Amino acid sequence: MLISNKGSLFVLSNTINLLLFLVAGFLSAQQTPQEIISKMGRGINLGNVLSAPVEGNWSGAATAQYFQEIAQAGFTNVRIPIDFFGNRTTYTGSATTFSPNENTTFTGSRSDFVVSANYLDRLETVIGWGLANNLVVILDFHGSTLKSEFIYTFDQSQTAYYTHPTSEKRAADLAKFYSIWEQIADRFKMYNDDLIFEVINEPYFHISETDMNTINNEVISIVRNSGGNNITRKIIITGGTKTSYEAITTIDSQMLNNDDFLIATFHYYRPFQFTKSSDYRYDTNSWGTTLDKINIDTEFDIVKNWANGFTPPVAVFLGEFGADNYYGYDYSEGDLKQVSANNAPNGTGYSDGGPDPKSRVAYHGYVANAAIDRGFAFAVWDSGGLSSKTIHFRKDSGIAIYDFDYFSIDSFSPKSTSPSTVLENSIWVDDVKEALLNPYTQPACNDSNILKNMDFECGYNTEWSFIAVSPDTQGSVSSDKAIYEDASFTSRSGSHGAKINVFQAGSLNTALLSNSSISVDGNLDNKRLTFSLYGKGSISNLPFKLRVKYNQNGLKYSVSSQQLLGTSYPESPYSFSFDVSEGTSSIQLQLMCGADIGIYYFDDFFISTETLSTKAITQNISIYPNPVKKELFIGADVKIQHITLYDLNGKIVKSLNGNKKAIDISFLKNGIYFIEFVTKNQLICYHKIVKQ
Repeated sequence: MLISNKGSLFVLSNTINLLLFLVAGFLSAQQTPQEIISKMGRGINLGNVLSAPVEGNWSGAATAQYFQEIAQAGFTNVRIPIDFFGNRTTYTGSATTFSPNENTTFTGSRSDFVVSANYLDRLETVIGWGLANNLVVILDFHGSTLKSEFIYTFDQSQTAYYTHPTSEKRAADLAKFYSIWEQIADRFKMYNDDLIFEVINEPYFHISETDMNTINNEVISIVRNSGGNNITRKIIITGGTKTSYEAITTIDSQMLNNDDFLIATFHYYRPFQFTKSSDYRYDTNSWGTTLDKINIDTEFDIVKNWANGFTPPVAVFLGEFGADNYYGYDYSEGDLKQVSANNAPNGTGYSDGGPDPKSRVAYHGYVANAAIDRGFAFAVWDSGGLSSKTIHFRKDSGIAIYDFDYFSIDSFSPKSTSPSTVLENSIWVDDVKEALLNPYTQPACNDSNILKNMDFECGYNTEWSFIAVSPDTQGSVSSDKAIYEDASFTSRSGSHGAKINVFQAGSLNTALLSNSSISVDGNLDNKRLTFSLYGKGSISNLPFKLRVKYNQNGLKYSVSSQQLLGTSYPESPYSFSFDVSEGTSSIQLQLMCGADIGIYYFDDFFISTETLSTKAITQNISIYPNPVKKELFIGADVKIQHITLYDLNGKIVKSLNGNKKAIDISFLKNGIYFIEFVTKNQLICYHKIVKQ
């Protein structure tokens, strides 16, 4: 039919355009959940902003700049936790209170609950900022008043909040929750597929599997029936009763099979001993062992295998994960974070530990890529510079941030710190951000061909071993003498170092730290090895020596002179040189520090080599017979200046000057002894002897 009226043509044209727009919007929403998960990729939470009772109370208010910064960094989704309870939703019915008791009736309706139009306008603005930066945006129903006014009411253990399932209050709370979702769905139904709805945050601590499936079904129905692009809107759901990675497995399978546009979610903060270690109840500050990684892989595989049990596989979103700030640091204060759980009598009221920097970075990187490698998308938890879990500082909202690099800790308890007063230049905790955005790489150990794990950053027990010998128990190993620990926040650099706490004074060699033994097989002949390190003590003048244990036709030792520690790491390192002579087949660096009571800290070993201009002295001092009964003979190709004989506890039992060829030891009791030779050129050699 021909239409000649221009006005009619205009109306028809605009009607067609509107239809085309709606069809285009509908067609653009036809991405599968897995396609949208692939698009979401690596993301971040705008935590503690709109989920606070008042925006800006817990973290800076949202800004357009924030979304620009996360998009520019490389994140591709942003999860926005939003609370609608509290004064953001008003009841307009006649009742003022609702009974929590069984068999009481709610006479109102969902329409009696009204979400603030101004609040919805604010949400549209914030969500629009995210979408304008090509981010997939997750609207996540989440908050403290949501917990107290709704989630806790399902849990009988929450006696102050619980409502009976047949009560007026339970019915009213559900009507309010569903009414809020009706208003959300209506407000955002024409938004494109880059806006995703998440039904509720972490219900499973208090809501059962059965109740959660009921709630999910009703919200899905509300969204679908609202029309527009909500017909195919991606909706994120989780289950009840079980927590963490298991929560996802309690979602009703029929629900997933009946709706083609659902995404399942789980959160992951395991192990709590590490991720919450600024709290006195959790005390593991390092992460990254093979077992640590196996645990994550095993639990993520449970999720993956569950998802793959459906056809097609269920799309999965890791909605939160993270770990506390380095050593419990508060970026907004330049000092330790105040932690209410640590108030007296549990602690000082401040963090009593926290993830070491290297472990925090590794954890975020490993979890992020464990998700991506299994086809999940993720949004790491971040609640800005005012919080205990910081990645983006939120300087866009005017928060002052202090540089962690200028902060130091002497003790958590009693609290003794030097707060940072230097303003941070970056807008990110950069190394954590980079770990989240890039493939995981196993940190390389700082190894040389002679010393391994020289800075302890691969773990203080990796390539290093420690033994403490009690001077009162005939050489038996004893943790009462000394213990070896991670220096952690007292290391000179990085996250790890050596800390040796000597409780009982003895000889130097009763507390012995050893690097791995290295086979050399002639490749270092005629080389001078200079071993250097940094150290400090809890008090001044704590003594230590370095020694090289080497094999040259039998085990021998070359020992440094005694060196004394100051109470801070020196500008110049302590050093000791050892000349490698022909026939040396193995070398092991050892450190002895058992003479005085105190705490010894060592870090940042390094080694340099030089070729000697003349052939190295062989340092070959032999003894025979061994075992020996009466007289010990000495063979040497160097001049001996001094000889000292020690018992197993380090006590001197005989001392001689001069270039002796034999020593009478018939006076000794049967047992094990050590003999020390000091040559004219101040080389030191040890032998173990057995007296019979």
